[in-house]
Amino acid sequence: MKIYKKIFFALAVIMLPVASCNEDILEVQDENRLNPDVFWSSGNDARLAIIGAYSPLTSVLGWGRMMPLHTILRSDATNPIPFQGVTTDAANFSIEPAFGRLQEIWGELWKPILRANTILVEIGNIEDSNFTEAERNKIIGEAYFLRSFQYFYLITMFRNVPLITEPAASVAEIKNPPAEPELVWQQIISDLKMAQSLLPESWDSSNTGRATWGAATGLLGKTYLYRSGLDNSNEYALAAAEFQKIIAKEGSLYDLMPNHGDNFVDDKENNIESLFELQFDGNGNAWGSDNPGSLKSAAFESDLSPPGFTSQSGMWLNTWVKDAFLAETTSGGQIDPRAYNTIAWDAPGIMMYDKTFQEAFPNDLNRVAVRKYLDFKPGKQQPEFGGPNASVINFKIMRYADILLMYAEAQNEAVPNSPLALDRLNQVRLRSNMPVRTASDQATLRQQIRDERVLELILEGDRYLDLLRWGLIPEAIPTEYKSNMGGSQYRAGREYLPIPQVEVDTNPLYPQNQGYN
Repeated sequence: MKIYKKIFFALAVIMLPVASCNEDILEVQDENRLNPDVFWSSGNDARLAIIGAYSPLTSVLGWGRMMPLHTILRSDATNPIPFQGVTTDAANFSIEPAFGRLQEIWGELWKPILRANTILVEIGNIEDSNFTEAERNKIIGEAYFLRSFQYFYLITMFRNVPLITEPAASVAEIKNPPAEPELVWQQIISDLKMAQSLLPESWDSSNTGRATWGAATGLLGKTYLYRSGLDNSNEYALAAAEFQKIIAKEGSLYDLMPNHGDNFVDDKENNIESLFELQFDGNGNAWGSDNPGSLKSAAFESDLSPPGFTSQSGMWLNTWVKDAFLAETTSGGQIDPRAYNTIAWDAPGIMMYDKTFQEAFPNDLNRVAVRKYLDFKPGKQQPEFGGPNASVINFKIMRYADILLMYAEAQNEAVPNSPLALDRLNQVRLRSNMPVRTASDQATLRQQIRDERVLELILEGDRYLDLLRWGLIPEAIPTEYKSNMGGSQYRAGREYLPIPQVEVDTNPLYPQNQGYN
């Protein structure tokens, strides 16, 4: 809250010449505004503050829309059609520092960090006999988790970012140079270990969606795994050890749902397979806000939907995704059931909202559309950003199937061709009645695990980062995969997003990322 105090003071100084004309104005009190000088006086203040730290995650500028644009749409799976030259630019390597949507996700990523920083400084000063040490520690754990969660995406998407762990007391303190990536990674790891030690294994039903021990443990393992590829740190054994902690809770705390599709319908959310998911309710209509009553629906549904079923221009998937699903059948000779939960194509019974695929696309029967995360409410004809037809399907950040596959990958890298890795890979496959895999060497098992991540997890936000950490970006995203956008020519140095131009222009300590100068 220190920075808010400074801002309020500055505004007061600016207003003095005007206010002096009418001294009565100075006596007016805004009863609806929280006073920063007395806010941190009770446990309830801490409770309000931590909820406020979560809020930007589900805003339209966050995971409600713009984050999926910069994660899902950047992969080799998607081939979006440009809409007014703005919403789909993130899908290829042509994005520029002045891109408006870039600034939006940048700002939204920082909000929870700055709010978490304030909580971690102020919460220890609260003297309230009704605020127990146990509750205080849970909130501290959540603040550490949220800070690390946001930094994970900042470093994997932008690479060169400042490391800010305290609330700013002046505008000058906001202007920081980018930190060495190693320092940012170590801060993420440190924060997650703190969160892991403080967070509960579960919350009661009135607090569904808040960070847990499992969320912190899963993200810690993911951090070790991803930076092993991105920074060649070889922390696969550390990653496997964290994932194993979660696997040890199988059957009691976490497990696979009976069906893959159970994870993408709104009546089975926050289930036993979920480690962390973002809560959407469809209420509100304030665009771009993270205040109470603002839009909290999965507005990115409109960006995933195909032409004719969206207020945007629409998106198709590249046909290799369908080919991957149809390359093998179940043990009973059927199509992999995950295909029906993930994609729509010209096959009997496939629907696109209220029409069959053949009715919807009589002239595009060779196309492949998205099915995952599209909310086919009865009578719904296309997505809406808000109101009764807005999607309320939660976004899965981490689920148990992903933990099993990340464990398999980490274990195979730590112990080449490990039987334990193969077992976990096959556990995921058996849920969908797919034949078990066998592997005679590490390279074969590595490729099998990578292929399984497509079948199980495609369109859930990690595909581009997977390709990046595996060093496959140049070969994996050829020009034809972005043909609807006029092609995408890979340019060295553009694997990471640019720093928003406004940051570079206003902060002399901040250089632009390589490839955007």
